[in-house]
Order: sequence, then C-alpha cells, then structure tokens
Amino acid sequence: MPRFSGRKPFTQDIFNRHVDEMRSLLHALELRDSFEVDETRPKMDIYETGQDIIIEFDLPGFALDAISLKISGLTLILDASKPRDTNEGTFICVERSHGHFNHTVHIPGNVDPGMIRAEYRRGVLRVICPKSCERSVPIQELLK
Repeated sequence: MPRFSGRKPFTQDIFNRHVDEMRSLLHALELRDSFEVDETRPKMDIYETGQDIIIEFDLPGFALDAISLKISGLTLILDASKPRDTNEGTFICVERSHGHFNHTVHIPGNVDPGMIRAEYRRGVLRVICPKSCERSVPIQELLK
C-alpha cells in the first residue's frame, strides 16, 4: 500500500502556478478596462536576453516626477501625465501626445520581483526584470 508523504503532487504545483498567472492576467485586464476616455497608452517593447526580460516605454518629454511605476505581483503599472505645451499662436497641426498616459503589463516568464529596476534616459523608460535562477536561458548563435 503506498504511503502518503504529505507533499502535493508535482502536477498540483504546476496547476497552482497557472492559476496564479491567470489571476494576475485577469487583474491586469480589469485595470485596462478602467481607463478614462482621454487616456492613452505609450508605445512599448518587450524583449528577452539571457538573464533579463526588458520592457521599454516611449515617454518623450516627460518629467521624471510625472511618471509613476508600480508592481503588483507580476503586473507592472505605468501611470504618467504630460501637460500640453503653451504656445502663443494657433495650432495648424497637432501630432504630439499630451494628457494622462496609462499602461498595465503582465511581466512574462519567471522573474524575481524584488530585483526589478528601472531607468529613464532620453525619453525611454526601461524596466529590467532579472529572471530567477530556474528560468535563465543561455543565448546561443545558431548560425555561424
């Protein structure tokens, strides 16, 4: 007769991890639906290196104190605002963005939330998310 060790089966651990990821995604979707009419999202890129997942947002002309970056679990929440420039004339064409900007992103992969850091240079907000030890993937050149 098999003995019960008290440990959860491996499949239960995987199931629990997937349920947590789905909850995090649903939370991100709930935040996305709460945008006001005049809110927009800045352009964003996400890419992966051997040790990090990097998220970059285009925020040209923003003051650093007008940018708020929060992490809730594996959900990254960017909130920023940029006032409209005052000019002494009548606009003929307006293409540059202004107003309130918001973006909610689920951080993909297995990262260490305590090690996430951000930098803002030349209009680009770069968020570096180091992968945890079990997810590090070496990058190799396949064609030489």
